[in-house]
Amino acid sequence: MMQRYVRVGRGATPQAWSHDDRLRNQTTSTSPSSSSGTKNDDERKRRKACCVVARGTRRALVSGSAMAGLSFKLVSFPEMANAAASGSVGSNSEEATIAKLLKYGRLEGDPFTALDFLDDAVKRAERMVAASEGGGDGDGGRAFGVLASCLVARGNALLGAQDWDAADADLNRAASMLSSLPEPSTSEQQGQVFSYYEASANCTVCNSRQMALSLAYDGIGHSLSQRGRFEEAVMAFEACSGVLASNASIGLDVEEVPRGWFVAGLRGGPPTMLQRARLNVALAKYGAGDTVGSLSILQETDKGPDPLDKGFPQFWDARAAQVAALFGNGYDGKAELEWQQLCTSHPPPPPSVPKSKVKQYVNRAAQRMLDAERLVTANDCEDYDTGVAIPCDAAGIPGLGGSSSPCALYTAQEVRARLWPPALADALAEFRGAR
Repeated sequence: MMQRYVRVGRGATPQAWSHDDRLRNQTTSTSPSSSSGTKNDDERKRRKACCVVARGTRRALVSGSAMAGLSFKLVSFPEMANAAASGSVGSNSEEATIAKLLKYGRLEGDPFTALDFLDDAVKRAERMVAASEGGGDGDGGRAFGVLASCLVARGNALLGAQDWDAADADLNRAASMLSSLPEPSTSEQQGQVFSYYEASANCTVCNSRQMALSLAYDGIGHSLSQRGRFEEAVMAFEACSGVLASNASIGLDVEEVPRGWFVAGLRGGPPTMLQRARLNVALAKYGAGDTVGSLSILQETDKGPDPLDKGFPQFWDARAAQVAALFGNGYDGKAELEWQQLCTSHPPPPPSVPKSKVKQYVNRAAQRMLDAERLVTANDCEDYDTGVAIPCDAAGIPGLGGSSSPCALYTAQEVRARLWPPALADALAEFRGAR
């Protein structure tokens, strides 16, 4: 009997090989003519009605007495004990409740369910701001930071629910607040004062005000482009790039895109925040009619990483977009050459080499165990998505029936689901149809 799974290859990075079925539930429309607000509200209510039992169960878990004794990392205040002792804004219980709501809103995969938690978090944060004095320094600034964090999280959920207008409103408000808050003197102080968006555990840069601000601009750009306002989307994505570039000294530009953020973690997607921002600028420019400018940015964008250093850059989205942009600008021959390179069979990423001596020892032992397992285990597998029978050790890219050619992933339907502008998606479809 064949096993119903695919073993992709040891050390495969989630960025290059992760399964992205959730994208299908997040994005469908890229038409310039967006649905009316009333239609979006009705759809949201309909979807929420379908999940009422599940939402009620999750809300009970959050607010019920069974959760009272559990210890959570507080997204809003990493040093909660010290804050409570010093008499900071809001009671300890209120701040803990907001942190709990944010945590579950970000962990929830369904955006409509997540909005239940995040709506409550925003209301509580609004009350904190109303109770504070001022908004620039001290307790007032802290309360505004809590509210900005809630708005960024809720804006992300609204993007997933395709409520573009509401997402735009939340993220613009958050960006305005985050831009006006005082800058910490050092990254260390920044981590001690506040975690604005919990992107990664124990990472000061990931959870910084600058990261939250760049995510807000990213979301604004997507909400604009999905309503056909590509010129404005270019400005929002450029603002995101500017925040990342100006904070390159602390490594914000090369930080990974947070898991759970809108259309993040896709196979072949942007490995870092700056690569994502540059791709988004190029896509928006193409949608705005600046096809030459779009191609120029794509040609300059870093397509790495290339772990084996053998010509297999793993930022496939940018490589496929460059093919479509070349074709759209009339460079048919160059587009064909780029496509052939993208269609070359790509090896899986090599196993990572940890820096810790103890972890290196464990890693080597695990590799030896896998080598021994290969000798005594059946090698018959089945592709999970297609049902095609393939050898487990030559599984290829998940969902492509054993193929290791990234170009097979980039169909017109796929790139529209990845929020490419209609003009660029049409250029790719025309290119593939002309071959």
